[in-house]
Amino acid sequence: VSRALLVVLSSLSFLSWCFLEPVFHSILRTMVEAAADLLWRPRLRVLCLHGRSQTAATFEGQLEKLAGKAASSAEFIFADGPVELPLQHGERENTRGWWADGNDRDPADVGVSSVLEKVWLEQGPFDGVLGFSEGGIAALSYCNRAAAAQALVGEASSGAGDSIVEGRCKDFAGLGLKFVVLVGTPLPKNAKSKYPSLGHFPSLHIFSEGDTIVPASESRSLAALFNAKTRKELVHEGGHAVPPGMDHTRRIATFFEEQRNAIYPADKPSQQVNAEEEEHPMVSEEQREELMILPDVFPEEFVRMAPQWPIRLSLLLPRVGGDTSSTSCLRFELPPGYPSEGCHCRCSLQSDDLGIIAHQRDIIEAAEADRGPEGFVCITSMFQAAQAWVEEHHAKIQEAAASGGARAATKGAEEDEDEEEAESNAWWRHEEGEIDEALLREAEERAVKLLPDMSTATWARACGAGNYGRHWEFVVGLVGKPSAGKSTLFNAATRPNDATREAAMAPHPFTTIDPNVGPGWFAAPCPSSSSSSPPPLLPAAMAEKVKPEHGSAPNGCRRMPLLVKDVAGLVPGAYMGRGRGNAFLNDLCDADSIVHVVDSSGRSDREGVDQTGGAGAAGATSVPAASDPLDEVGWVRREIHLWIFCNLRSKWDTVRKKARMAVSHTAKEAVADRLFGLFTGYHASRQLVTQVYEAAGFSLPQLAKTMMDFTEYDLHLLVACFLRARFPIVVALNKVDVPEAVPRVEAARKVLGDNCVPVCARHEWWLYDNQRKGHLTYKDGAGVESVKISDSAPANVKEQWKTIQPTLKHFGSTGVLEVLSRAVLKRRPVFVCPTVDFTTLEPMRKHEATGASAPLSAMILLRPLSTVEEAFSALKREQYLRGDFVRAEVLQDYASKSTRVMKREDVLGKDSAETGRPVILKVLTNKKSR
Repeated sequence: VSRALLVVLSSLSFLSWCFLEPVFHSILRTMVEAAADLLWRPRLRVLCLHGRSQTAATFEGQLEKLAGKAASSAEFIFADGPVELPLQHGERENTRGWWADGNDRDPADVGVSSVLEKVWLEQGPFDGVLGFSEGGIAALSYCNRAAAAQALVGEASSGAGDSIVEGRCKDFAGLGLKFVVLVGTPLPKNAKSKYPSLGHFPSLHIFSEGDTIVPASESRSLAALFNAKTRKELVHEGGHAVPPGMDHTRRIATFFEEQRNAIYPADKPSQQVNAEEEEHPMVSEEQREELMILPDVFPEEFVRMAPQWPIRLSLLLPRVGGDTSSTSCLRFELPPGYPSEGCHCRCSLQSDDLGIIAHQRDIIEAAEADRGPEGFVCITSMFQAAQAWVEEHHAKIQEAAASGGARAATKGAEEDEDEEEAESNAWWRHEEGEIDEALLREAEERAVKLLPDMSTATWARACGAGNYGRHWEFVVGLVGKPSAGKSTLFNAATRPNDATREAAMAPHPFTTIDPNVGPGWFAAPCPSSSSSSPPPLLPAAMAEKVKPEHGSAPNGCRRMPLLVKDVAGLVPGAYMGRGRGNAFLNDLCDADSIVHVVDSSGRSDREGVDQTGGAGAAGATSVPAASDPLDEVGWVRREIHLWIFCNLRSKWDTVRKKARMAVSHTAKEAVADRLFGLFTGYHASRQLVTQVYEAAGFSLPQLAKTMMDFTEYDLHLLVACFLRARFPIVVALNKVDVPEAVPRVEAARKVLGDNCVPVCARHEWWLYDNQRKGHLTYKDGAGVESVKISDSAPANVKEQWKTIQPTLKHFGSTGVLEVLSRAVLKRRPVFVCPTVDFTTLEPMRKHEATGASAPLSAMILLRPLSTVEEAFSALKREQYLRGDFVRAEVLQDYASKSTRVMKREDVLGKDSAETGRPVILKVLTNKKSR
C-alpha cells in the first residue's frame, strides 16, 4: 500500500509540474520583461489642453480616471489657456480660454503661442497632444508648430552635428509630437488651409452624436483632414464631454498603449546612444558639455538611451548587499530648455529592489536637495547625493528588503487610513459659513505688523508684473454697503455730459446692479508746481507757460484720466451669496486701488436701510446712529477677505493632493503652480503672490511640506497679507454734510490717518450739475472761492448754495478729486513728461497731432519703478515715438540745464515715488519706422 501511494503521489507531482511549469516560466518571463520595461522603456508624455471655461486643474480632475487607466503607458501634463474669463454666477475661481471673445482663433495667436512655447520648453517635449473643445483647436495650433519645427530641424541639421538651438529654442516648440487626440473639437474656419500638416499625425477623434455644442458632423469633418490610414474614431453618447464610461476609458487607454508600442516597441529592447555618432542638432551647447562630463565621472553607472533627442539618461545606483540580480537607477529626462530658468530636468527612481523601493522618497529627496540654483546643470550633484544616501543607509535598505517591504507598506497603509479619517473633519472641509472669527482677527492684526506700509513702490511693481512697458490705464473701484453714496460719487467723479450716461442714484439699497464704468479724473503732480516741498523744478516764468493737456487742478497739480468702476453694494454675508452675492467682487478684480465709500452719518444700517425715517437731508437735527463708520470699514474688508478665503479653502484639497505627491522637483513646482494659481483670478501676478507668501513668514523651498501642515490660521494670514498688497484701500467718509457726521469723521481720521478722506459726493454732483446747466462756474477739487453763482441762476440754486458753503469751508473741498487722487498715489506711480528739447520744453507729440503745443503739455502714467526701456516702450505704444532706442536723458535742474544720461535698464523716478515730482524725459531714436 505504501509503495502504491508513493507511486501515485510521484505521478501526481510529475503531472503537476508538467502542467504548472509553463505557467511558472510565463510568470518569470513576465517579471523579467516588466523589470526591463521599468528600466528602459519610457512612458509617453501627453500635453492636455482644456476647453473653454475650464482650467488645467479642472481638466485634470475630469481626466483622473483616464490618467489612472493609462498610467502604465502615458503621463499627462496640463496647461492653462492664456485668456482669463470673468466669473459666472456661482463660480469661485476664474476659468480660462485659449482665445479672447471675437478672436478668429488665429493659429499664430501670440497668447496661445506663448503658452505652448513655455510648456514645451519647461516640460516637453511631448509625444502626444490631447485637446478638448476649444483646447482641441489649440492642439491643432500645436500640430502646426510641430510640423514647422520638424521642417526647420531638417533644413538646419546639415552641419557637422552643430547645435541649432542657441538663442532660438522657442522656434522649435512642438518638436517631438507623434500623435493627436481630439475630443469634441469644432471645425475651425478655413481649417484645411490653416492647418496643412494634420495628415502627418496619427489621431484619435472622440465625439458624441448627442453633442449640442459641437455637432458630430463638425468633428467628422475635422477628422477627415487627418490621414485616413492612421486616424481612429470613438463615438459615445455622453454629449460635450470626455466620455466617463469604463469601456470608453479603456479604449482611449488602449490607443495610448498602441502609440507607445509604435514609438517605443515592447519587443525591441532600447539601445544606448553610440558615443561615436554626431550629436543631435537640438542638443544645446550647455547640454553637450554635461553629456561629455557624465561618462567620465560615472563610467560604470552612466547610460544614455536612444534616440539622441529628447535626452534620457540613467545612472545606476549601488547594489545593496550581495544581491546582483536587482537593478536600481536614477533616471533623468531633459526638457528642451534645460538648464535655463524654469526648465528643470525630471528625475525619477527605477528599481526592482524592495529595499530601494521602500526608501524611494528618501532617495529622491536627497537628490532634489542637491539640485542647485536655477540656470545651472545639476545631474552630477543630484546623482552623487543619491549615491551617498544609499551607501549611508545600507543597513536600513537591507532590513526593508529582508522584510519584503511589507513593514513599510503596512505602515504606509495605516498612515493613509489615519490621515483619511482625520481629513474628513479637517478645517478645509468646513461649510461656507463656518468661520473662526478669532483666527481671522488674529491673522489681520498679524498682517498689519508684517506688511505695515503696502504703498511702497516695490510692492506696487510686483502687483503690476507683466503689465509694464505701456501707459497705465488706472482703475479705481468703488465699494461699500448699499446707499453709502457710491453711485453719487461715481457721477461726481466721472462728470457725464448728459443724463443717459449717469449712474442711477436713489436713497434705497441696490440702486446699482451691474457695475458702472466711466472715465474720471485725478490730480497728478505737475512740473510747474511752485510748492516748496519738493523745491520747484521750473522757474516761475517757465512754469507759467506750462499748459497741461487735460487741464490744471488745485495746488499746482494737473488733471489726469483714470477709469472709475462703481459696483453693487455689499451686505454682510455677500461672500456666501447674500445681496448680489460675490459677483460684485469679480467686478473689482481689475481695480488697481479701491475706494471704500462709507456713510459717515451713521444713519443707515449694514443693509443700507435708512433708520431715521427719511430725516437724512443736510441741516436736519442729529439722530441716533444706526452704524459706526469704523465698524463699517471693518466688516466690508471682512467680506472681501472671506470671499477670497472661502474660494481658496474650497480648493485646498487640490493643493494638498499635489503636495502629498511632491517628491521630485517638478512635482514640487506643481504645488507652487497650484497654490499661486488660485490667486490669479484676482489679477495678481505670480511674482506678487510669491512675495506675499514669503512676507507672511512661510518658506518657499519648503512649500510642499508647509502645505501639508497649513492651518486655518495660516490661510487667513496669507489672505490678509495678500489683500493688503493687492488691493490698497482709501476710505471715502461720505455724507459729511450731515450734522452728526462731523464728530464721527474726526474720530475715524484719528484711527485711519491718511487712509481716509472726508467726502460729500452729493455737493460735488450738485456743483457739476448746475455748472453744466449754466447756473455757476466751478473748479473741481477746489474750495468755496472757486464757485461763482451766475446772476441769472434760479432762486432755489442760490438758496441751496448757502446751505452747501459751510461744509466746503469746513473741509476745504468736496473731497471727490482728493479721494481718487489718493487712491492712485497709494500705488506710487511714475509720472513722465516727454520732451524733445530741455530748453524750450517742447512736448513730444503723437504722430497725428498738428499745431503747436505748450511746454510739457503731455504726461503719461507709468507703473512704479519703471525702467527707461519700459518708458520708451510705453511712448512708442502711445505713438509719441518711432524707430529704435538710441539714447535717453532726464532733466535734473532747468536753471543749470543739468541732465543725466540714462541707460535702458535704469529705473525712472526713484525719488519721484517719494516726492511726487514728475520725470522730464527726452528719448532719442533712429526714427526709422518699422
